[in-house]
Amino acid sequence: MQAAVHKECAAILRALASRHQIHVSIHGARKAIRRLRALLFLVEDRLPDAAAVDQTLERLGDGLSALRDAHVMVDTAEGLAARGKAKQWATAIKRLVRRRDGLIQQALARDVDFRRRRRVVERAARQLGDLPWHELEATDLRQALERSCHRVAKAEARAKADPLPANLHRWRRRVRKLRMQMEALTRIEPDIAKDAAKESASKAAKALHKLSDQLGAFQDKQMLRNVLRRMRGLPHRAQTARQLSEELATNQSMLVGKGVSVAGR
Repeated sequence: MQAAVHKECAAILRALASRHQIHVSIHGARKAIRRLRALLFLVEDRLPDAAAVDQTLERLGDGLSALRDAHVMVDTAEGLAARGKAKQWATAIKRLVRRRDGLIQQALARDVDFRRRRRVVERAARQLGDLPWHELEATDLRQALERSCHRVAKAEARAKADPLPANLHRWRRRVRKLRMQMEALTRIEPDIAKDAAKESASKAAKALHKLSDQLGAFQDKQMLRNVLRRMRGLPHRAQTARQLSEELATNQSMLVGKGVSVAGR
């Protein structure tokens, strides 16, 4: 677990230091932050000082969210344009690109080369390195994973009973965290991951990955719809809004019938 935590800290730093394809780098940093936080959830009961570092990482990830979301909205709009009428989406996509690039420029002006963010990660890595990892036991990981399974089941039940955006988003976050934990434990403590899965750890992780992606795509379209609603003088607004609403309705209908095959449900 300590080695896995160290690896994710290094991954965050590499991503934040990279200026090649800035949007890919930001996405890589956010994914590594989520993987690291998923690991820390598994050890916080035994190593309570990890909770403070987790809060720091949460703030760091939130600070990158707007940048990543702006790029995702461009990708989402381009995908919708490819499946609909491209001309109707052309102006919206141009505005979304300008918005995305403006946010990146502002962020880099305030934090040149993300140096401040990298110092935050370096400090967090030192704090995590000082934790008494020798006190961690397999039982701690097993119990924490079971708690994650129950959290997913609870969020799933709430989302299916009342599929509001907030409930679907909570379900997605918990599914994603559990998937990352299952993937990590398959390498670190395979017996624990195997016991948590009804069939196999790898199949459970794949199912969680697929569900997380579907929930993520639904959320991306919701974000895009909200941003487009605030854009003034947008041509073809009614047509693009109709296409978005139809896709969201279809996606939501599919999601409420989905489930995950892990213990604790």
